[in-house]
Amino acid sequence: MRIVICGLSLALAVVFLEVRSVEAATIVADGRPTARIVLPAQPTATERFAAEELAGYLARISGATLPVEAEPSGEDLPRILVGRVEPAKEEIEKLSAVDPEAFVVRSLGQDLMLAGATDRATLYAVYDFLEHELGCRWLGPGPDWETVPRRATIELPEVGRRQSPAMKYRFLRMTTTQSGTWNEHALSWAVKEKINIASGWPPPELPEPIAIRGGFRAWMGPHLLIPNTLPPEEHFAEHPEWYALVGGRRRMLPNDRTQLCTTNPEVVEIVARRLGEVFDGRSEMDFIAMGQADGTAFCECERCTALDSGEIWTSGSTERPVITRRWLSFVNAVARRLSETHPGKKVYTLAYHQTFRPPDPAVIRPEPNVMIQVVNSRPNYVCFVHRFEADGCPRHEAFRNGLDQWLSVTPAGVMVYEYDPHSTFCAMPYPAACKFIDDIRYLARRGVIGYEGQSAPSIWGTYGINHYVIAKTTWDPNVDAERLVSDYCEHAFGEAAVPMMRFFNVIDRALVAADHITDGIWTYMTADVMASARRHLDEAHALAHDPGVKRRLRACEIGFHYGELGSQAWRTAQEAIARKDADQLAGAIDLARQAARYCDREQEKEPHYAAAPGKLITVHVRQWQQQLDKLRKPPK
Repeated sequence: MRIVICGLSLALAVVFLEVRSVEAATIVADGRPTARIVLPAQPTATERFAAEELAGYLARISGATLPVEAEPSGEDLPRILVGRVEPAKEEIEKLSAVDPEAFVVRSLGQDLMLAGATDRATLYAVYDFLEHELGCRWLGPGPDWETVPRRATIELPEVGRRQSPAMKYRFLRMTTTQSGTWNEHALSWAVKEKINIASGWPPPELPEPIAIRGGFRAWMGPHLLIPNTLPPEEHFAEHPEWYALVGGRRRMLPNDRTQLCTTNPEVVEIVARRLGEVFDGRSEMDFIAMGQADGTAFCECERCTALDSGEIWTSGSTERPVITRRWLSFVNAVARRLSETHPGKKVYTLAYHQTFRPPDPAVIRPEPNVMIQVVNSRPNYVCFVHRFEADGCPRHEAFRNGLDQWLSVTPAGVMVYEYDPHSTFCAMPYPAACKFIDDIRYLARRGVIGYEGQSAPSIWGTYGINHYVIAKTTWDPNVDAERLVSDYCEHAFGEAAVPMMRFFNVIDRALVAADHITDGIWTYMTADVMASARRHLDEAHALAHDPGVKRRLRACEIGFHYGELGSQAWRTAQEAIARKDADQLAGAIDLARQAARYCDREQEKEPHYAAAPGKLITVHVRQWQQQLDKLRKPPK
């Protein structure tokens, strides 16, 4: 049974190559190897790793270990050709002319070619073959979310396809340099799903788990420029003039919120030099981050404010200047120097809060090596529940208008930053697969070249399906949405797939129907919606017998029950504040803390990577406690 939850499907956009019809080659017969894996005579570390991955998964599928050999090899057995082997060199030249990540999976008589324009693309070819021809799935990080079929005999089907990415840059925040089992699982998953941007600041040397996987095309972090080029704790005491003048004096603020005096020529020179040094150490990178610090403490000196347009950005009841012209002038100045010292390299900066509004193109435009990342940022340009193209959603209308203007003036290309999740509702149940598929399709049609989902590295649970479809859709926006979600559910939940598809469907319909103006996802999480979703999740639990399915359902259960408690707390708090009922508000705070304790207890039993309870406490309970203190304050 298939539940339609994403509307109409689009045709899969893959280039299929002509292959000659020959008798199928058998590479494993009744658990015995009948083929070999062949590498170039001098394989790179990534090519060797790709062959090891291929051999390892084939052994798990069939119990047979195929030998891995270097050219020249005999032709008496079928061969799986990996990387820059002689028969693949002409094909690799064609791939290189298309994209560095283009790859081919192609039958050559009794042989199979798995090759890419680069080492990383060759690794993509291996995983793509394992997924599409042999049925492996990597639904999330770690063995709990991996499915590997079993069969004693494996025949090579006739196949001929060439693939390259639709979106050039694809980023989810789980590709860090941090050590630890979970981070290594997340890194492995990201490469299998063709995520090509890493999270953080580029390290001087690539950690071995990243290097053997072919590295990344860039490293991203929205607010990492200042801490990594002019860290105030190192320079402020001697050079306060490099930092923002706020309230009449130069300021060094906590939590990486210190801004620069962007019209100081020394700042421009130092930032350009240090970014150049990063490119010198990481020559494989396409671009580097030049985002401002988070917050609003921008410089108020005469030189900086003289560049402002006079427009106002409104956040709630607070009005602040639009500083796009001033910030872009700084980024352009650095980019011009880099174009001389490091031609071909780019920087990206943020259209975010006070820099979201595009400048007058008659006055200033981004330099040819400056990319813009447009952020659907609070409070003016984001609605968390609706598609970007939703009719009647004023915040998305403002976002679309800004995006179109940036696209029209940015020759290096525009990327988009979309929240998944946002800290306001971090880890509340938000399985919004169809929303993200639709959003990415819209962005691809508009010509956006890169996408970042603000995902927390350790939050999966109900978010896992989002991460999965984001990875798939940024690679190919024409992917069949209905089939993609159905395939995820069938492989993740097996005998419980149908009720889980209904579970996701309930939430998707609720997102479409929710209030257009929201500071979170709370408007979709009505009592009726949560009760309906709960019935389907309970049915899934009742049908689940496979231990792997039960483990996956546990992660979904933790995230959803956290949401049940959290949304009840939120609704109770809103009613209590409206009624000025102190006891009711205290009850809402207690519910929120119950949600946190629930997640903590589940984490103590076994790590679940499903929810981050601290966010609910810090973002909401603090606010509710302030309201409660006011209600209980005795009259003067």
